[in-house]
Amino acid sequence: MKFPWRGYVNQLTHTADLRHRADDGFVERIADELIRQRFFTLPVGDYHRAATAALASGERIAGEQDDEAVTRDFLARLVRALDDRGPWPEPPYSTSGTGEWAALRDAPTIARVPLTDRQIEASLNRVFAEEPPGVGDVRVLVLRLRTGQQIALRASRPFREPGVDLLTYDDPVSTVAAFGALTGIDASTLRKY
Repeated sequence: MKFPWRGYVNQLTHTADLRHRADDGFVERIADELIRQRFFTLPVGDYHRAATAALASGERIAGEQDDEAVTRDFLARLVRALDDRGPWPEPPYSTSGTGEWAALRDAPTIARVPLTDRQIEASLNRVFAEEPPGVGDVRVLVLRLRTGQQIALRASRPFREPGVDLLTYDDPVSTVAAFGALTGIDASTLRKY
């Protein structure tokens, strides 16, 4: 089965003016951002694989306004820049699918984040999802921390008020500490677990 590269490549080339050769600094910044996974939130390996597959596909890669040779040059240089940075570090946190919410729904609330869900979204560049979908009684964001802990952030109505619960089955003290260290967001530990 072919790797579905087009969506990834569209993300990589979206902000680039590929009518003219991209400067080395731009290629380096994109490579760094892919590894940081701050703006490009999927695993860096997926973007690398997509760029490699696109280059090998024989299909047109460039967008309507972009030059094909320039786009191919950009992707080839980006692949090399990523190769030079390998092995890539594991990101501080990654998004788990909302399917994981069912496993964490009854987990103890171990901390409270004194921010709104929108402020957390802006800080983490990750999006909360409505649960149940379309009803919106609760908004959740499930994360796996680099340290291995899996957490759910749960916001309840009214969403515009600060206060998001942090739920997990993992050790409360180490999880709250890891969450703060890896996300830069402080959470107030609750004493009742």
